Amino acid sequence: MTSEDRPPPRGEDAWKATKQRIAKRNEAAYARAREERAERDAADRARRLAAERREFAKLPRQPVRSPDAPRA
Repeated sequence: MTSEDRPPPRGEDAWKATKQRIAKRNEAAYARAREERAERDAADRARRLAAERREFAKLPRQPVRSPDAPRA
């Protein structure tokens, strides 16, 4: 018998087949969500690091003492 000759599953077999299809779709959705979340997190991290760099660039610098200047 080929798959064309078989009647569609019924009863518990139909329930199991449906459950399997749903599980497969859920796994694919979870995988897509993980990828999207990773991309979003990477973009947020890059944005945050750039903001920190800009902020640190605006901070005043400590004056540098020359080596031959007397110490207090």
